Amino acid sequence: VFSPQGRLHQVEYALEAVKQGSAAVGLRSKNHAILLALKRSTGELASYQQKMFRIDDHVGIAIAGLTSDARVL
Repeated sequence: VFSPQGRLHQVEYALEAVKQGSAAVGLRSKNHAILLALKRSTGELASYQQKMFRIDDHVGIAIAGLTSDARVL
């Protein structure tokens, strides 16, 4: 729905939400694999959201973007 000024507020809100996310990288070689996640908080009162999870002894995942987007996983 367009605002009277011709703006799409939902799109603007989505673009701002993207800025709140963080990066995650996975690297693999023949013998090793590494998961990295950027640890940052948006302010002094904000708490860190865990981005890396161990599935079992050989499998782990790292979440890029917003943690809430990965709840389904």
